[in-house]
Amino acid sequence: MVFFRVFLRTLGFLSAVLIFLIIINILLYFSNDFQKKHFVMTDGIESSNNIIAKINLNGPIFNNNSNFLGNNLYDYINPAQVKSYLEELKQLKINTLIININTPGGTVSATAELEQIIYKFKADTNTKVYFFTKEILASGGYWVATTGDKIFASYGSIIGSIGVSGPSWFYYNTPLSLSSGVFGQSIETKDGIEVFSQNAGEGKDLFNPYRRPKNDEIEHLQNIVNDVYNDFTTKVSKSRKIDISNIKNDIGALIYNSNQAKNNLLIDDILSYEKLLELIIKENKFDDYKLYENKVVNSFFRNLLANYKDQPKNKYSIEKICSSLKTNINVVIPIYLKDC
Repeated sequence: MVFFRVFLRTLGFLSAVLIFLIIINILLYFSNDFQKKHFVMTDGIESSNNIIAKINLNGPIFNNNSNFLGNNLYDYINPAQVKSYLEELKQLKINTLIININTPGGTVSATAELEQIIYKFKADTNTKVYFFTKEILASGGYWVATTGDKIFASYGSIIGSIGVSGPSWFYYNTPLSLSSGVFGQSIETKDGIEVFSQNAGEGKDLFNPYRRPKNDEIEHLQNIVNDVYNDFTTKVSKSRKIDISNIKNDIGALIYNSNQAKNNLLIDDILSYEKLLELIIKENKFDDYKLYENKVVNSFFRNLLANYKDQPKNKYSIEKICSSLKTNINVVIPIYLKDC
């Protein structure tokens, strides 16, 4: 009895602490949201009329309408959030925008939405937009970067993956048993389990892992992927002035280091962020300037969970992302997906 009383008191105390932290974090989140001010001046002379803005974006690109939990557990690029950034920048009347982006890509729908948001901002403001990456600008990220006037990368960064991945269809041939335990899930196959599904409509049970895909289903899915791929290569060709046949036959969907990317005309130059800033000041002949940058909010709750979510055995922070990306037509490179 003494053990249970101590256990319940300890459990109650820990639960109260956790609830308190969640409430504090929610209040901070909504406080920041209501202020609607994402940007602060980080460099330059406050009285200057030459305004440069920098948006920092990290993580896969996908839509998340309820992003409170996501913002506190992992980095991702939400088109709706970027739109709110750009609306604020319209009021600042900036001269040049640097989008500092590191991303392996994202779902096609979110990528296309982000692309249109940036195009509209450029049309409404006539602002020069430069994309810059320090680490990775691949697939859907590169798709979005084609909206920019120029693309720059630091030495050693990874660029490319001009391709499209469809959802994988895992087929377990004649499954015998399924089990899960302390060592994870397992499946045995031998001529065993019958599976009965109730569906209406041909192909409604698409991706059913207990039946072999039909040839016409595989062809249909491939046509979807090919259609998006043709759009992707057309955008790259138009933006970077590269022949489509060169993109498809020579560049392909491979990833490249910064030197290779420059040789393939995928980026304009290799330089550091500091050199890019100097280039912008020189090109615009600014005597002075001021730089606005979006605030990166790391909540107390997020910091508290950071060590937990980074442990190899605890993939809670990434499971929802991976589930979303694996079940959609997406443009995320395998380097990212293999860790899901």
